[in-house]
Amino acid sequence: STKTKGIELVYAAPHCHAPSCISMELYNADTGELICHVKPTFGVSNEVYNEKGFLALPPCLWGEESEGLLPPSLLSLDTTLLSIKKNNSTMGHTGEMASWQMRGVVVLNSETSEKYPPSSSLRGQIHG
Repeated sequence: STKTKGIELVYAAPHCHAPSCISMELYNADTGELICHVKPTFGVSNEVYNEKGFLALPPCLWGEESEGLLPPSLLSLDTTLLSIKKNNSTMGHTGEMASWQMRGVVVLNSETSEKYPPSSSLRGQIHG
């Protein structure tokens, strides 16, 4: 038997290129559950993080309800994930791609009922 029950996903951030990126979705392919859906916001000014011609992709976050977050779902170590990127192909852009950056907490079997790293050690490491 394994010591690990699975992973609780606490951060999922997509990456795709402007100006053709319409949205990105991350699914649990085993259950069909939509884990994360992100639509970019397009910059409209010269302000930092709102620059015209660039887009921002806010991450999906999970955690403590007291912090206003939804609780994380447990993903077993053999969970199959499916990523879907929707793209506007009428806008030319070479090197079109997409990827995800994620963070999770390892959950040990109920014999120990611990998490690694402990949730408290994640504080200050995730910036939204």
